[in-house]
Amino acid sequence: MKIILLLVLTLISTFCKAQKTDSLTSKIDNILKEYNQPNVPGCAVAVIKNGKVIFKKTYGAANLEYDIPFKSNTIFDVASVSKQFTGLAISTLIQQGKLSENDDIRKYLPDVPDFGKKITIHHLLHHTSGIRDWPATLNAAGWKMEDVLSFKDIMRMVKYQKDLDFEPGLEYAYSNTGYNLLAAVVEKITGKSFREWTDENIFKPIGMNASHFLDDHTKIIKNLAYSYSTNEKGDFVKTPSSTTAYGSSSLFTSLDDLCKWVIHFNKELQSKNPVYVRMLQQDTLNNGEKNNCGFGLFMEEKSSIKTIEHSGLWACYLTNIVNYPEENLSVILLSNTISFSLGKYTSTISNIFLKKKLKIEEKVKESIKNKPTVKVDNAILKKYIGTYQLRPSWLLTITEENEKLMVQATGEDKYPTDAKSDSAFWVPAYNGSITFEKDSTGNISSLSYGSIYTFKASKITPIIPDMSNLKQYIGSYYSEELGVEYRIDTANNGLTVKFRRMGDFDYMPSMVNKNEFIGGLGNIVFTKDDSGKIEGFKLSGGRTRNIRFDKRE
Repeated sequence: MKIILLLVLTLISTFCKAQKTDSLTSKIDNILKEYNQPNVPGCAVAVIKNGKVIFKKTYGAANLEYDIPFKSNTIFDVASVSKQFTGLAISTLIQQGKLSENDDIRKYLPDVPDFGKKITIHHLLHHTSGIRDWPATLNAAGWKMEDVLSFKDIMRMVKYQKDLDFEPGLEYAYSNTGYNLLAAVVEKITGKSFREWTDENIFKPIGMNASHFLDDHTKIIKNLAYSYSTNEKGDFVKTPSSTTAYGSSSLFTSLDDLCKWVIHFNKELQSKNPVYVRMLQQDTLNNGEKNNCGFGLFMEEKSSIKTIEHSGLWACYLTNIVNYPEENLSVILLSNTISFSLGKYTSTISNIFLKKKLKIEEKVKESIKNKPTVKVDNAILKKYIGTYQLRPSWLLTITEENEKLMVQATGEDKYPTDAKSDSAFWVPAYNGSITFEKDSTGNISSLSYGSIYTFKASKITPIIPDMSNLKQYIGSYYSEELGVEYRIDTANNGLTVKFRRMGDFDYMPSMVNKNEFIGGLGNIVFTKDDSGKIEGFKLSGGRTRNIRFDKRE
């Protein structure tokens, strides 16, 4: 009788687990339904709960040319998710007593210039070094995404850097270059290539046998997913990349291997292994402000839920690993198309297990979009007219035409808005919203602009540009740091910057700084000598600042 009862209970338990699994599959299938077809780029998802993989599935195509479907062993460039493995390498060497966080990086890398300020391992780990980020810097020097870009190219860029973006420790500024330098430190200390050391000390011990840091872009990678964007017609196009930026990125791995990593990582944290606990060590800036960046990981609270997370984006590969330590839950998402809504899908899948605790920005945005358009009194609309500053040289100009607000961002066309209330407006062209806010006196003082991210912009009084003396800027300008020359000529409404490697770029005068012009290569601020003659300019853009160009003629 006992045996029969036990058998019945086992069958019931098995049936209930199967029902639960089917229900979970159905929910996630519904969330990712647009990728559950063979003729579109795809994605891969895994959920780990209490140290076990409770869901793992792939959708869509890894390769559209040959109709190869995504599989759990498909190899993928996980971009900046790589940084946590570099952080683990450094933490391991610290534990072994082979280096200290407070070591000057020039102790190991003497080719790094002496900027007059000590840059430590700690600064590199927490993105506070002030060293220029290579994507923006090398782009200004003429590199394109499809070019061959090697680790040595990045190291040479650092060697010729003339100034820091800021004093080490003064502020946080995400830097891929810092993690490339950390990889170089590992090589210097161990006497092995970064790929060899990580293979022997991280990937093989964990059983991640399909994972490696790419150090030669010509090598064949079996089961590799291609990445895709779309062109103006909406057709999928390939996104080539021949980059070997190991340390910051260039980790090629699979969903299967990342599941092994997440299980191992959480187990080591729970056992309080000091190597892994150290990876969660956060930072304090020179001014006392907190910096939530650890060793290639970010620690945050989202809707009061603690997270350990890092995402990645490179050449249209998108990756995210988010751990919810207090929930014993982790979610992994990979996709090979830039259109994949990484944040939305991570939150939506996580909410299946978190009882919808996470706030999903896309739902908030959509709720504004779907509200009925209303008629707003023209007197109210006119109060919103003005210029709002999103970033130092990124402005939104609000005008009123035919009883409708129009919005125009720096360097862009003018677009209409749809009023959803007296203060909230939807911008179809941006797929985002604008909400106006008042100060304590009742005057319009700022706006919040939300698209993928939300920005707050204060209302400013713009400078009226002087267009009468543009000829003073004409000439050739050379950057010793980048080894490139830009030619500047006048244009109808501003300047044209001509760069043989990249093409011609229109530059418009800033409405914030009278010596500043804004265009596609970055913001240019001209400098003058004591006599008032133009002597050069400083270029800032992306994650790099004040690269010096001297006027040659």
